[in-house]
Amino acid sequence: MTQQESIEPAALLQAVLDSPGDLVIFALDREYRYVAFNESHRATIQMIWGVDIRLGMDMLAEVIRREDDRAKAKALFDRALGGERIVSYEAYGDDHLVRKTFESAFSPMRDKQGTVIGVSCVVRDVSQAQRTEYEREQLRSEMVQRNEELLQSSQENAQLVERLRIAVSELTTPVLEVWDSVLAMPIVGIVDTERGEQMTTRLLDAIERHRARFVIIDLTGVGNLDTSTANRFFQLARAAKLLGSEAIIAGIQSAVAQTLVALGVDLSGLQSTRNLKQALELCISRLRDSGAPMTSRSQTKSPAAFFPSSRSGKSKDSGGSGLG
Repeated sequence: MTQQESIEPAALLQAVLDSPGDLVIFALDREYRYVAFNESHRATIQMIWGVDIRLGMDMLAEVIRREDDRAKAKALFDRALGGERIVSYEAYGDDHLVRKTFESAFSPMRDKQGTVIGVSCVVRDVSQAQRTEYEREQLRSEMVQRNEELLQSSQENAQLVERLRIAVSELTTPVLEVWDSVLAMPIVGIVDTERGEQMTTRLLDAIERHRARFVIIDLTGVGNLDTSTANRFFQLARAAKLLGSEAIIAGIQSAVAQTLVALGVDLSGLQSTRNLKQALELCISRLRDSGAPMTSRSQTKSPAAFFPSSRSGKSKDSGGSGLG
């Protein structure tokens, strides 16, 4: 007798069923009763349902304890008993023990005449793979959300920076109405192309809004003035003149004046005064000489009210052109 002949068919079948340790295998008859199962299936049922199965036990009535799990299992069994081959992904198990997700392949079992006599099922636990995929999806979702938050934060920061830039620009280049029909623009720091354009826009808007006759450009806070910057002030003065307003340069420092002379910059086309006070006195004097109507505020206040007291009183150098 050979070794194969010495093994009973039932024992041989069981050995085959148990050989793939990572697969759960079982078979049912048409009444959903166990006709075969491997050790992996027995251990899985014990883990998820807490039932010690045996041959002949009704899987639907005696093993699966959740109604919804029982219903979906019966639907799959019945399709296989009807001759279909099916692959499904479903979760099974007692909530008080453990629920797992399984990939199950159902096949009809037939006798020699081809009649379906039961259903066989090969099952693989895909819970870990599904959990890993779920975690990956969660991570992707969190990354997308984080990127959206960072983008929104970046946009909000850009808007904040722009608002701050505008606020700083308005603070560093204010346009003040110091007298009826008289505007003053104190300049502090370096005047680059962007700031020069902002100054021009803001000053021209203010001239139109206040209908100003005079614009005082106060350079007291400018410590260095090159050719390019001087040209910007010339352009600003010409633009103001087109709107009917005369520009007066005030407060050119001696070092700046020397630099302009060395560079050959011609300021003869601009009225200049020693300081802002003299410029304002000059504007008021010309307004009065022209017979322009003065408001009650203009008639009751003098330029000295806007400036610290001076030992020399009103300057005699309030007029004239060139460097005061």
